[in-house]
Amino acid sequence: MILHSPFMISARLMAAIKIVDCTISIGYGKPTSDGRARYDIYFDFADGRVHHETKLRSGVGGGTLQSGMGSLLEFLGAASDAHASKMRGQESDLTDLFPEFVMKWAYQNSDEISMVATDIVENDNLIEP
Repeated sequence: MILHSPFMISARLMAAIKIVDCTISIGYGKPTSDGRARYDIYFDFADGRVHHETKLRSGVGGGTLQSGMGSLLEFLGAASDAHASKMRGQESDLTDLFPEFVMKWAYQNSDEISMVATDIVENDNLIEP
């Protein structure tokens, strides 16, 4: 596998990106029965906190690691918005996308997440087989 910036190989030996104090690693999990790719995702924070996520799936027909990371970053953007709504005392249907500490981190780093997401979505073949 050949990775191009902003991707790197994480300590988990997976394709990853680093956003501020968190390394987000992505790999393939067990595929679904309808042909969707299931992604295996780790959030490794510099302070030692870890979140393992396995709910993200591709569209029908499968997906690449790059498209999976792009989707994940879009969900982190939604998590940031949901956390901002919560801070204003407003309800959001998305408050359970991730654990509270990940939601707060996404809110605090929303600009960086958005910049990396744009780079990943707008550039093809950042992860070559």
